[in-house]
Amino acid sequence: MVIGAFLLATRLFVKWRGGPLGHADVPLEILRRIPCGPRQGVALLRAGSRVLVVSVSDRGATLLTELTGEDARDALTPRAPRPVAVSSAPGWRTALMRLPFVLALLMAAAPAIPAAAAQQTRDPVRTEARVQTPEGLPEFSLQVGDGDTGLEVSGAVGVVILMSVLTLLPALFLMMTSFTRILIVLHFLRSALGTQTTPPGQLLVAIAVLLTGVVMAPTLERANQTALQPYLEGRMTQVDAYKAAILPFRDFMLANTRTDDLGTFATMTGETDVQSVEELSTVAVMAAFVISELKTAFQIGFVIFLPFTVVDLVVASVLMSMGMFMLPPVMISLPFKLLLFVLADGWTLVVQNLVASFNF
Repeated sequence: MVIGAFLLATRLFVKWRGGPLGHADVPLEILRRIPCGPRQGVALLRAGSRVLVVSVSDRGATLLTELTGEDARDALTPRAPRPVAVSSAPGWRTALMRLPFVLALLMAAAPAIPAAAAQQTRDPVRTEARVQTPEGLPEFSLQVGDGDTGLEVSGAVGVVILMSVLTLLPALFLMMTSFTRILIVLHFLRSALGTQTTPPGQLLVAIAVLLTGVVMAPTLERANQTALQPYLEGRMTQVDAYKAAILPFRDFMLANTRTDDLGTFATMTGETDVQSVEELSTVAVMAAFVISELKTAFQIGFVIFLPFTVVDLVVASVLMSMGMFMLPPVMISLPFKLLLFVLADGWTLVVQNLVASFNF
C-alpha cells in the first residue's frame, strides 16, 4: 500500500509538472522545453495569447524573444505525435509500475500457503495416502564363527546386549585384570627418572597391555577350558557359561586382594552375614580388588623412587659444596640416573618384579 501510494503521488506530480503550473490571472503553460546543458535549457511558454521563448538556468529565467504572427500560430498548433515502435517486451518503467501489484498479490497469497499445508496435514485421507506404515521392524543377526561352533546373536535385544558388553569391556579390563597396577608402576618409574614424556604414554600403555596378557594367561586359559569351549560345543547354556567364566577371574581377584579391603566393601554393600569370601558379590570383589591394586602400585612406586632420590640428594649436595647454587641439580642428576638405570638393567628388573608380585 505504501509503495502504491508513493507511485500514485509520483504520477500525479509528473502530470502536474507537465500541465498548468497553477491557477493565476494569466494562464501560463509550457509548450516545449529543449535542454542545452546539465541545468540549462530553452522553454517555449504560452502566457495568455503571447508566445515567449525563455532561457532557463540555475540563476533563473531570462526572456529571449517573443513569437508573433505565423511563428506564434505554428507554435500554438498541436503537432501529431511521432510514431513509437512498440516492443513486445515491457520496458523497465512498465515493469517498475507493475512491481507493487505483484508484491501485493504475493502478500495476499502468502497466508494461504501455510493454511493449505495445515489442511493437508489434518486431512486423514491424504495422510494415509502419503505415509506408508512399515509392516515390521528389520531383523538383526550377528554370527561369530562358522557352523555349529559359531556364536550367533539374533534379534534387537541380542544386539543391544552385545553392544553393551563391548562398551563395558574397557572398564572390565581395568577392574578385573592386572593392567591397573602395571600401568601405575610404569608411570611412577618415568616420573622417578625425570625424563618427562620419555617413554611416551602410548608406549607405556602398550607395554602394560602386553604384560597384562602375560599375567592373565593362566586365568584366560582356565576360562576358555571351563566356559567358552563347552558353550561353543553346545554342552552349556549362556547363563552357565557366564557363571563358569567369572569364577577364574574371581579367584584371581581374591588372590590379589587384601582381607581388610574385602571386609570394608562387604560392609558397604551390606553383605556382613556371609560365611566366606566366595559368597561375596562380584561387584564387591571388583571394588576391593581395584583399591588393593592402587595401594600395591603406590608401594612399588615408593620403592622405585628411593634410589633415584638418593642420586638427586648426592648431586645437590655436591653442587652446593662447590658453590654452584644457580645450576639446577636435575641437569646433572638426570644423566647419572639414566646411567644407573641402564647399568642395573632396570627395565628387566621392573618387569620381572611386577609379574612376580601377582598371586595366581
